[in-house]
Amino acid sequence: MSESLKNLASSTGVDADTVEKMLGGVLAFLKPRLGDETYATIESKVPEARRLVTDFNEAEARGGEAGDETGRSMGDLLGQVTALAGKVLGGESGGGDLLTRLIKLGLPVGSITALLPQIFKFLSEHLPADVLKQIAAALPAVPGVDAAALLGASGAALADTGDYPEAVSERP
Repeated sequence: MSESLKNLASSTGVDADTVEKMLGGVLAFLKPRLGDETYATIESKVPEARRLVTDFNEAEARGGEAGDETGRSMGDLLGQVTALAGKVLGGESGGGDLLTRLIKLGLPVGSITALLPQIFKFLSEHLPADVLKQIAAALPAVPGVDAAALLGASGAALADTGDYPEAVSERP
């Protein structure tokens, strides 16, 4: 784990594994929503970004962490509960998708909403302003978290600068 990630874990009081899952989940969520060039910048500037996304995607494909049978043993009930939590917390804005993906990996909702501001602050310390604006535009609304302000890309700043590319909504 890089020193930056250790510092993030230390400053939040959250264990390093949770911090890595969260950051990997956020980056995995952003990857298909940003252009290739923008995401390449993220991978080059955010410590261990590629590994974190790979680890997150592999854990998600397994249905949770290695050895965690909760998702499979609980069947559809866990899926329904996490989908409901995602809808309640993120509505139809896409925030539900992000939160649901994180919840399915065993991250408690309280930890997610408490840690997201720190994750966005961490990203703002490593990425240039133009990339932060694109991230803010691509992120869904998450109740209680003002991603644009935390990334230093407030709504006013976004409105005043029409010179940045729009976020890519879907990739083929």
